[in-house]
Amino acid sequence: MAKPHGSVRIGPIGLFTLIIILCLVVLSVLSLTTARAELSVTERQAATTTETYQLETAAQTFVAEVDGALLSGGDALADVLAAYGIASAEADAAADAPVEATADGTAGATADAAASTASDTGEAIEDDTLSGAAASDDTVEVVVCPADDPITVSGTFDGSIVSATFSMESGRTLDVALHLNDDGTYRIEQWKTTTQWMNDGPGENLWLG
Repeated sequence: MAKPHGSVRIGPIGLFTLIIILCLVVLSVLSLTTARAELSVTERQAATTTETYQLETAAQTFVAEVDGALLSGGDALADVLAAYGIASAEADAAADAPVEATADGTAGATADAAASTASDTGEAIEDDTLSGAAASDDTVEVVVCPADDPITVSGTFDGSIVSATFSMESGRTLDVALHLNDDGTYRIEQWKTTTQWMNDGPGENLWLG
């Protein structure tokens, strides 16, 4: 007569141990997922903070140089704006305006010479442009920061308002507007930090039902 085969039985202690092991595995997976998510958020926050301080440093340096130029007087302000690639909106408008021929057939070189002189000396040519007008589409944009500091600067100067935008490749920008007073002082009209939304991909697909 054949002997019956023995069956493996899991007792209460073995079953309880198996449940504990499964719970520990689930908790480990959840902890790893949470840690990776917190690391990603921390890295993004650190990058944002670093970019904010870089923009603030560049803008504060620019304002300090404008302040020093106003104190020095002369062509110092024009030199500072030229170094940052900030164009004079009024000078550009005067240079682009059509010149009527004079009675003796000349092309009116005097107007071009006046526009060139205003661009070199930083003196604004009077026109009907409102103070603080928006920058034109052909605003000059140059890199004025060190090579390891990818900040670009663009802006305009209409004779009383200096508008400068400090931008980074990530889409974070700092807009600064300075109103120059007649007594050689200035006041800050705008100091605004914005972040442009960058579409990195299709993102997650949400279930619409």
